[in-house]
Amino acid sequence: MSDEELLIKAARFVGLDGVKKSAIDLALSYCGIQQCSPLHNNGPEIRDTSFIHIVSTGKGVLKMDGKEYHLQSNQAFLIPSGVSAQYTADKDDPWHYMWVGFSGLMSEESMAMAGFSREHPVRSVLNEQLLLQDIEGMIETYHLTFTNELRRNGCFFHFISHLIEDYQAQGSLVGESSLQCAQYARNAYHFIMEHFSEPIKIQELAEQFGVSRNYLYACFKEVYKVSPKQFLNAVRMEHASSLLLSKYLYVSQVAHQVGFDDELAFSKAFKEFHALSPTDFRKQLRSHATKPIPSPS
Repeated sequence: MSDEELLIKAARFVGLDGVKKSAIDLALSYCGIQQCSPLHNNGPEIRDTSFIHIVSTGKGVLKMDGKEYHLQSNQAFLIPSGVSAQYTADKDDPWHYMWVGFSGLMSEESMAMAGFSREHPVRSVLNEQLLLQDIEGMIETYHLTFTNELRRNGCFFHFISHLIEDYQAQGSLVGESSLQCAQYARNAYHFIMEHFSEPIKIQELAEQFGVSRNYLYACFKEVYKVSPKQFLNAVRMEHASSLLLSKYLYVSQVAHQVGFDDELAFSKAFKEFHALSPTDFRKQLRSHATKPIPSPS
């Protein structure tokens, strides 16, 4: 296997653990298609990524949160990250399914819009073939090249959007108040992403949207599971880590470009987030960059 083929590809499965992923939005971790043998079992196990499985044919059982779900063709199930779950193929008619594993702050919001939650992890699927094409596209772009990364991410986001459209086609609606709350959170999300390099006060942001600070906080926390302030800090630290790759920028310049006027305050925040000072982080990045990439066995 050549050096660029660094992703794991075995038959109909791709693991992307070796690819650096942002914790901000949505990131693909796994995808696959499998015909299971009778009583093929997974778990019980707790994983740090969420998984969506879509059953094409056959049957199986999902056990999660003390409940048991009997699944068959044209049904999908969600296993959220951090939740213990076990799923087993039927003895007489084992299922054939496809799956996608992913993480990111938008995971829960995306899954809610696609009709999934921890309390309701199972739903039917209308257009299984369209979702299959998306996963086929992810699997076929396993070589670690920039163009394949773009194609793979495109297929992944198509998969999520098709899941949401499939759910909407079934006539499922979210309550008006929940939609309004989600919209405020989304507006705050996009504002922070566009203006993270500027001074941002959550109170002023809430006033701009015409809501109280507590309401905006509650909406954002409900949708993204972190506070607006925590999210702003995460965005700044993610961008700072990328900027530190440049040998032409001083730490003070990096601090300024991610919204900090005080270099010491930036260094303190960076160390709390990455467990390394900006200087040590930069040294570690450069030492890794000089090492040859091993070819997997």
